[in-house]
Amino acid sequence: MIRRLMLGGVLAMAVGCGGLEDESGTTYFDVYSAEDAGDGLVRFSVSIYATTSSGDCAVLSMTAQATVNGKPADIRGRGSKFKKFKQGCEFIWFTGVAPANSEKITFRLFDLGLERAVEFQNVFAPMSIRIVSPEDGVLHPGQTLVVERSPDTDTAAAFLDNPPSFEALSFFSGEQYFHFNHGYVRDGNRLSITVPAEVPAGEGFIALQGDYDPGVTRCDFTECSFTRLKSSDRVPVVFAAP
Repeated sequence: MIRRLMLGGVLAMAVGCGGLEDESGTTYFDVYSAEDAGDGLVRFSVSIYATTSSGDCAVLSMTAQATVNGKPADIRGRGSKFKKFKQGCEFIWFTGVAPANSEKITFRLFDLGLERAVEFQNVFAPMSIRIVSPEDGVLHPGQTLVVERSPDTDTAAAFLDNPPSFEALSFFSGEQYFHFNHGYVRDGNRLSITVPAEVPAGEGFIALQGDYDPGVTRCDFTECSFTRLKSSDRVPVVFAAP
């Protein structure tokens, strides 16, 4: 699913269509796919929807180049107006590979002597959670449970200024499980929630799952998105009787 985020800077475009100096255009940027490419590599797909400040569709020149971690990427679409519609623009998009063990992934686009770059960190770091409170891991109905997820550079993904699209904390006890994607308080990489009374007493575990964007160490745009679904390991707990 392509998640579109509004950006302030416009990518370099062909002569007559505007350039990087046009700061008032509208651009949507998303790294929307990361797939196994074999030999320890991952293939990334980047999609960009861009218009100039005058409303024209942004189009890359034929000399434009893109790289992923310094290696040449394949520009598959340079942008244009939809042929079948009077309004709307086709996506600019490119693909490239990088080692799956890369600590940082850097995307660069060059056109007409200008450059835009985006760098993400901890893209493939697995998510984990730990219980901050209560420290003994014994959860009483009505008690406030505080968990902390890592890496702390990840952020819950959201579209524009809307709340995060998906983040669910799950309680498992015996053969029963309960999922909550609302009703908690989010503070950075910590979540606080009231332990539900309906969870049966006994040994069990908790887990977290959601859509997250990795940390951004460089972004030449207003916002940069690389949303991935992550799930934590199960953390053992004891659910106390009411």
